[in-house]
Amino acid sequence: MSHPYLKKINNKETNQTLVSLRMFAEQNKVPIITETGLNFLNQIIKLRNIETILEIGTAIGYSSIAMALKADVHITTIERDKKMFDMAKINVHNSNLEDRIDILFMDALEVDETTLDKVDLIFIDAAKAQSIKFFEKYETLLTDKGIIVTDNLLFHNLVDQEVKDRNLRQLLTKIDRFNKWVVQKQGYDTYIYDIGDGMSVSIKRSD
Repeated sequence: MSHPYLKKINNKETNQTLVSLRMFAEQNKVPIITETGLNFLNQIIKLRNIETILEIGTAIGYSSIAMALKADVHITTIERDKKMFDMAKINVHNSNLEDRIDILFMDALEVDETTLDKVDLIFIDAAKAQSIKFFEKYETLLTDKGIIVTDNLLFHNLVDQEVKDRNLRQLLTKIDRFNKWVVQKQGYDTYIYDIGDGMSVSIKRSD
């Protein structure tokens, strides 16, 4: 049974909400998922009948709100930046989604994951250098049909380009290390897609 709120919202209202959030993010240089990446993520949710989601990295709440407006899902999202957390709380409230989006104000690496419920999908969209740690920490929460999606794996197409900045080089090295690690991760069938800023989809094996 679909959520009653979904019956009240039409595509025009949904689009206006998301357009406003995206414009704010662009004007204030807040990193959020690309539109193509979001469309891809929503397709996964629909095709796999995803009902519960854990998001690592809330920012202003754009991706959580977008997923909740498009599908009957319940989302727990974690954000460590107080300013982002406060804005996300307001945006979720204004979207009338407080009953389906729970925001935790914590560092995702410090959360006691054993206190969280099982989820069908984990969406990692936080500190790129910590992707392996996030994956290993939260994979125990996956249901049998679980999927882990990780965003920002191509870092605006810089992975294969020469980069002179030392800190950026180190970050790109860590991203490349994750890419190689995740495709070899046992227990999953993983695919990396050149969509948006690069996304990996790790499907939990049933055997």
